[in-house]
Formats: sequence, C-alpha cells, structure tokens
Amino acid sequence: MRLAVMMAMQAVAGPPVPAELRPVRPTPVATPCNEPDAQGDIVVCARVRDADRLPRIDPDRYAGRPVRAETGLVGKMRMSAAAEQGTLPNGQSSPRAMLHFKLPF
Repeated sequence: MRLAVMMAMQAVAGPPVPAELRPVRPTPVATPCNEPDAQGDIVVCARVRDADRLPRIDPDRYAGRPVRAETGLVGKMRMSAAAEQGTLPNGQSSPRAMLHFKLPF
C-alpha cells in the first residue's frame, strides 16, 4: 500500500521546473489601474500591442534561397521537416507535417 501511495505522489509531483520556464509574476503597481494617484493622474494599464509578434524576416538576407528546416543525424544521413497541404477523397483539405530522411548511396 505504501509503495502505491509513494508512486502516485511521485507521478503527480513531477520534476521541478527550471527557473527560466517558470511563469513570470508582474511587478505590482503602486497605483491600481483606472484609479487617480496623489496628483490626480489616472494610471492606465495596457499591454504592448506587438508584444507577441515576431519581427519580419529580412527579405534581402533570404532572397536567394528559402529557409529549410534540415539537420544532420548520423554520418551522411539528413532529416528535414516540411508542411504540406493535401486533399482527401471527399474534397476536404488535409494539412500535414512531413519528415523526410535522406541518405545518399
């Protein structure tokens, strides 16, 4: 019985989360949002509009060839990843993630 309880507790707890993956807690604001402070100014809280957007890719840097997700595995074997759009027999579209393994012979 003890062994089953210890195994269940271990499965629930899991390993500790590294510091860089823990959620960041925002610093508290001295004056809450939409409340006037001592000088009568109202504090407005908002997020930066482009906070979650990636920067645009430089067209001059990648104009010659497209960026490929490819890596070497063992020896001369290479693996690449690609996204494809297929069509099912009933006409529905089917997005796919494909892994291509290349081995010269």
